[in-house]
Amino acid sequence: MNLLERIDRALASYRDRTALREELCRIREGVLAEEQRAQAQRELLETVVNTLPIAVLLIDDLGKIVFTNSEAEGLFFEGRKPEGQNFLQLLGAVHEGLRQALLSEADHIFSFGDQGETERYHLARRHFTLGGEPHSMLIVRNITSELSRQENAVLRKAIRVIHHEFANSLTPVRSLLQGARAKVGKPEWGAKLEQMLGVIEDRVLHLSAFLTGFAALGRLPAARPEEVGWEAFLGRLGPLLADIDISPAPPGRAWFDPAQIEQVLINLVKNAREAGSAASDIRLQVLPSPEGGYRASVLDRGQGMSDDVLENALVPSFTTKATGSGMGLTLCREIIDAHRGRLRIARREGGGIAVSCWLPPRDAPLHQTNLSQSRLSLTRS
Repeated sequence: MNLLERIDRALASYRDRTALREELCRIREGVLAEEQRAQAQRELLETVVNTLPIAVLLIDDLGKIVFTNSEAEGLFFEGRKPEGQNFLQLLGAVHEGLRQALLSEADHIFSFGDQGETERYHLARRHFTLGGEPHSMLIVRNITSELSRQENAVLRKAIRVIHHEFANSLTPVRSLLQGARAKVGKPEWGAKLEQMLGVIEDRVLHLSAFLTGFAALGRLPAARPEEVGWEAFLGRLGPLLADIDISPAPPGRAWFDPAQIEQVLINLVKNAREAGSAASDIRLQVLPSPEGGYRASVLDRGQGMSDDVLENALVPSFTTKATGSGMGLTLCREIIDAHRGRLRIARREGGGIAVSCWLPPRDAPLHQTNLSQSRLSLTRS
C-alpha cells in the first residue's frame, strides 16, 4: 500500500480529527524513517564505490553525468566533480583514440599514452534502467601493473621450462659424449658406442621438437574467423579422419578460423590414438552449447590420465610420451584462447579422456567468454 492509499484510507475511516491527526503523524514518521534508511543506504553505497580502485561514471540517456566516484574524478576530471555536465560534449575535445574507446559499446582493452608513458586500461559499459529512465555505467580499470606482473610471470615460467628441458637433455648428452670419446678407436666397444650415439641423437631430436613447438606459440598467426557451416566443415575433415567415428553435424553455423580449428581437432585425435585408444573408439562430436556457441569434443577410450597428468596436461613441455615435445595441447589451447573460447580436459566414465573446445558465438560479450567456470560459494555446503 503506497502513501496516498494510506492517507485515503485514513480519511475514509476516521471522522474524529484527533484520531485522524494521530494516524497522519504515524504515517509521516514512517515516511521519514524510510527516507532516513534510504539515505543511509545511499551514503553506504557511495562510500563503498569511492573506495574502489576503478573509475565509475553513471550517465543518463541524454549523456548527462549523474554520478562519478573519486577514482573517475581523478582520472578524467582533474579531481573535480563533473555531475550535470554532458559527457558526450566533454569527449569532443579529447584525443581521438581515447574518445573512440570511451564511446565503445564492447568490453575491451585500450592503451593511452601521455608524456611518454603508456598505460593500459580495461573498459566495460553496462546499460540499465534507473527510476524508469535508461542509464549507462562506464567502468574503467588501469591494468598496466597487472599485465606487467602477468607478462613477467609468463616470462619467468618460459625460462624455467626451457632451462628444465635443456638441463634434462644436455646433462646426459655431456656424460655420453665423454664416455664415447674414451671408446673411440676401440673396436670391442663398437656396439656400445653406436648405442650411445643413438641416445645422443634421440635427445637432440627431442630438443629440436621442443624448440619447434615452443617457437610455434610465438609464430601462431592471428585467427581469421569467418562464418562456417558445421556440415561442410566436418565433411572436409572426414577424409583426414576416416577411421574414427564422426557424429552427424549439428544444424547452424559457427564463427571461427576453419584452418586453425581443423588443426586443433586433428591434434586432439592424434593424441587420442597415441593414448592407446582404438580408432573405432574415438569419437568427434559437435553439439550446441547451453551457454551459446558450440562445443567440439574428441572422446577416446585410451589409458586415461592420472591426477598428476590431468593437472599438468596443459603445461608447456609436460609430456608422458617418450618422444613427445609436450607442446601439442598447449598449442591447441593457444588457438582456442585466441577464439575467446575454452579448452577442457576431463576423464570419461568407463575409461578414457574427453577433450572439449567451447567456441563462443560471434556476438558473445567479452565478459561472458572470460567467465570462470569455477565458483567460490560462501553459501553452499
